[in-house]
Amino acid sequence: MKQRVATAVIGLMIFFFVLAFYSTPFLNVSAAAIVFLALYEMFQVTGVWKNKLLSAVCFIFGCSCVLFGVSLRDRWLGYWTAVFVLAVFCILLFYHETLSYAKAATAFAATAAISYAVGALIQFRETSENTAVGIYYTLLAFGLAWLTDTGAYLFGITLGRHKLAPKISPKKTVEGAVGGVGFCIAAVWLLTLFYQWICGSVWQIQLQINYVLLLFLTPVGSLLSMLGDLSASLIKRQCGVKDYGSLMPGHGGIMDRFDSVFFVLPFLYLFIRLFPVI
Repeated sequence: MKQRVATAVIGLMIFFFVLAFYSTPFLNVSAAAIVFLALYEMFQVTGVWKNKLLSAVCFIFGCSCVLFGVSLRDRWLGYWTAVFVLAVFCILLFYHETLSYAKAATAFAATAAISYAVGALIQFRETSENTAVGIYYTLLAFGLAWLTDTGAYLFGITLGRHKLAPKISPKKTVEGAVGGVGFCIAAVWLLTLFYQWICGSVWQIQLQINYVLLLFLTPVGSLLSMLGDLSASLIKRQCGVKDYGSLMPGHGGIMDRFDSVFFVLPFLYLFIRLFPVI
């Protein structure tokens, strides 16, 4: 427990350090690092890593999707994706005796999904009215995932009786899931009020937040974060591993900590494009 808390504290310090340089390319570099580490862990678990050329091509494509600005990326993404697809099939043809189409498909799907999800972080920054709004959406995305996980853990160990998905994630309970959603709703509202006060009192920026939309958004995002957690757990179970890695003691690897975030990020970006919370 102490190790888990210590890792969480260090992780939050790194997270807020990145936010301190939110308007700089450091955010892009940090996003690329998340994509690289997540793909590396996924490839290790699924066996894709055995083909180093395929892995390298996926790393290059996935990281490049978040390293550049939105305007430049959108201008060239179609061409770059076409090159990526051709490269994957060329590698599959060349290594057809040792590389299965299932592994190639896994590499392609993981790269596309993870890079698209993390790319929402850059979208938040470059399409928001100002830095404060972009930071809020970033905090909201991570908050929906991590607050749900925290609430589910706390309610699960104290009240958990009924298993949620025993064959996929034995420790998760129905009580923990319900508690996680409730905890997330309450915490997101309180933290949003606090952030709104900070913006007004310290930065002299008045944020007009639509709390009705936030009330609808929060439980949906919370449920999606649990879906992401269970989906990543399913892959682990089918591949016969407990954790994706050991980079974060007490938590596992990047995929173990960010699996729910990867589901929340694209949902939140698409939601606010239709229904801006701010």
